[in-house]
Amino acid sequence: MTTNPPIIFYFSASGNSLALAKDIAKRISGTLVPIPAVVNKETIQPDSDVVGIVFPVYYASNDCGIPLIVERFVNKLEGIGSKYIFAVCTHLGMAGTTIENLRKMVKSRGGELAAGFSLNMGSKAMTEEKQQKLLLNQKRKADIISEYVLARKRCTYETRGILRKIAYAPPLYLFVKPVFSRRYRKLSNAKKHLPFSQLIPTADRSFQCDDTKCKGCGICAQVCPVNNIKIVDHRPVWQHHCETCYACYNWCPNEAIYGKIVEYNDHRHHPDVKLSDMIRIK
Repeated sequence: MTTNPPIIFYFSASGNSLALAKDIAKRISGTLVPIPAVVNKETIQPDSDVVGIVFPVYYASNDCGIPLIVERFVNKLEGIGSKYIFAVCTHLGMAGTTIENLRKMVKSRGGELAAGFSLNMGSKAMTEEKQQKLLLNQKRKADIISEYVLARKRCTYETRGILRKIAYAPPLYLFVKPVFSRRYRKLSNAKKHLPFSQLIPTADRSFQCDDTKCKGCGICAQVCPVNNIKIVDHRPVWQHHCETCYACYNWCPNEAIYGKIVEYNDHRHHPDVKLSDMIRIK
């Protein structure tokens, strides 16, 4: 058996995935490692026999559901053939085939995803009562996942049910995907047709800053997980290698950041996560 504690790699922008990762780590005596802190390494070789990956679902109805930064992280994993690997994805409505897709990625690196879970963290305009129910559900889910991991159980994969697979099969999927692509071509001001994944980094061109609200505090740059924001003349300037995680939008204390890219979003972050938890590790 390993002498090192379980290690949980996480990516979080609103704090939802971090809060869940903390709950699981506490129950399995694990160590938390933010994915942005290691993703730029040439290779990533976890020094524990138990490895967790916790992250939010992005673009489940249009792409693989896995954030670009998490893809880069998984594609750098090495020496994972004998490790017990589990994953948890948080979402605000639908996880799609995210766990299935992650399972394929892990397999391509010579590993096996022993188990994959998903957790719905809510929707827009939640009441206080609904939020409390979701927080309680988060704790219960952490209990279930932790017991599963401690017992080293395998072969549970929480993914899209058969009815949803049918619903999102062609031709509907063939309709939805171009709609997303057109929107992101507009957001990124792309001059030519590019794969969806290549449109995401430059979609930050549609972010704007309200000068009447912005105090030049620089928090947006500090919480950005990929150092995509520079403060110039006391205002944020996006550098076009965005993850579209919206950490800058969600954590701005004055709600000064807006734009077409977040026109369908509301400001939110997990009530149990503090700004100090989100400050980017240099």
